[in-house]
Order: sequence, then C-alpha cells, then structure tokens
Amino acid sequence: MLDILKPKKFVESIFDIDFEDLYKRGYRGIIFDLDNTIVPWNGNELDPKTRDLIENIKKIGFKVVILSNNWSQKRVKYFSKIMKLPALGSAFKPRVRSFKKAMELMDTEPTNTLVVGDRILTDIFGGNKIGMYTILVAPIDKNEIWIKKWTVRKLENWLLDLWIKRGEITKGE
Repeated sequence: MLDILKPKKFVESIFDIDFEDLYKRGYRGIIFDLDNTIVPWNGNELDPKTRDLIENIKKIGFKVVILSNNWSQKRVKYFSKIMKLPALGSAFKPRVRSFKKAMELMDTEPTNTLVVGDRILTDIFGGNKIGMYTILVAPIDKNEIWIKKWTVRKLENWLLDLWIKRGEITKGE
C-alpha cells in the first residue's frame, strides 16, 4: 500500500542526480518542484551552481517544467523567468491534472518523464500515481514553517526511515 508513496530514487540534492544517464535510459522530460528542491522555500535568489545545472540539463536534451504548489504566482514567475523555464504554480500536487499539464508543455509521456521534488506526499505521490520515475531529494532548507515541520514532514521522515530500515531504498540508490 505504501509503494505508491515510495520514490524510485532518493538523493541528497539535485546535484547528486546523473541526468546524462537518465537521458541515455530514455527519459526526456523533467518536472521539478520549486521550493526546497531548486531554491530554499523562503529564498529569493537562484544559486549560480543551480542555474548552471539547469542549463546543463537543457543542453543534454531534456525538456524541463517547474511544477509548484506555491500560491505566489509572482514567485513562481520570477524563478521561471530567470531559469528560462515554463512553470505552473498553485498546482495542487499530488493532483494528477497538474502533472499532465506539465507533460503537455513538454510533449512527454509518464514513461519518459522524471519528477524531482522534496515532498513524498505531493511530488512523489503525484508522479507515482501516473507512472513517472520519481526522485526524492532532501529539502534544501530544514527550517520550514512549524506547521509543516511538525505535521507533514514528520510523517514523510517516518516513511523514509521505514523504507531505509527495511532496505527498500537507500540514499543515492
């Protein structure tokens, strides 16, 4: 039952993903979460290293879309513009419709699309529901607002610990 929530891969950050290998394996589209995956949840700057990685990913041949639950269209558009990527905000992840819309923008299918995010209950669950390859990253900023930290994140950390203890996933696998 919990398999629908389990990521296919778990890494520390987006910099630990071998995008060239994934492209060779036939993946062509990437749906990135924004907050705490690409930028800190409360940050307003894009790290130059992240900008370079995004550019590299595009050079490899990937189509990329930002899919965010953030309600601030201004924030989502700001990062969309500086990364030169299409972006969808207020996505209501894990709702399947938002993932389908992102794939439409890239002209990809679930079988050749990756989802990369820091949330099990939104990014990973949504991607798994329609058969995408899901990659969980540790959140960039561990100091989230208290309501998330003491509710949803606690559950997600418990699940992650359970899967690691059982040997079902390992960090960097």
